[in-house]
Amino acid sequence: MKRIPLLVAFAAALCAGADEPAIPISGAELGVWTQDYAAATNAAATSGKPVLLDFTGSDWCGWCMLMENKVFCTQEWEDWAASNLYLVTLDFPRDKSKVPDEYQTRNRELSKQYGVRGYPTYIILDAKGQKLGQLGASRNAKPAKFIRQLCGVLGIDPPAKADAVPADPGAKRLVEGLATALKSMENQSRELESDNPTVAQAIALAEKTAAEFAAIDTNGVPDNLLAPFRNVVESYGAMTAEFRKLAPTKTLRELGRPSESHQKAMRAFGQSIEKFVEAAEACGVEDASDALGF
Repeated sequence: MKRIPLLVAFAAALCAGADEPAIPISGAELGVWTQDYAAATNAAATSGKPVLLDFTGSDWCGWCMLMENKVFCTQEWEDWAASNLYLVTLDFPRDKSKVPDEYQTRNRELSKQYGVRGYPTYIILDAKGQKLGQLGASRNAKPAKFIRQLCGVLGIDPPAKADAVPADPGAKRLVEGLATALKSMENQSRELESDNPTVAQAIALAEKTAAEFAAIDTNGVPDNLLAPFRNVVESYGAMTAEFRKLAPTKTLRELGRPSESHQKAMRAFGQSIEKFVEAAEACGVEDASDALGF
């Protein structure tokens, strides 16, 4: 995962508050973070409520700070969690004083038990301690989105939004079309990874994807979504143009790290999809981020 700007990490630190006490090391209360895994799982068994385990690197992991700032520090999250979950922080900080010695050993054991490979990792347990599912961070992290994901794992209905905007039919159709094209691109890319594809093969894949983008039905799509969609198509075209500058017989492994201009085009493509997601959500398509994998 990419490193986030220092400004975001600084904002996360402000959210926590310089004088705010560390996460409690004992006891468990519904909706309140604790380091006491045993207390939380025991309370869950008694109350019938599930448990969310947060495997994090609280003082160094950019994505962990992003989730803390954009999700866990919000009133929306706190209000929902207070009725639905026990919350356990399993921290792997650089500042070891944040975690008691015995918890450090326990955290490593739990990390191995649940097969954690990166931070943050969110493991959801039922009241009996059985794993229900696993979630990760998102570049477009929002409390409502994370709560919806958790509700999906828990098999419960997400909270209704009083100010929810009905999804525009044209916007919903466009999101579905783009999601299908992106999934196709992903599947084809995975097939190429089994070989050592040449630049020519990569170009062929890119042109096939571009054709799928061009075939997406844009009739009836609101203007405020159509513009960012066109940016997605244009930025993908710019990324494809960078491939065309390369020798077609070269393999991708031979090329090594993409050039600076190619990396710039890749970032622009990702940013254009992020803006498309924001516009789609404004048109009432709340699951746009999940559908597009962003």
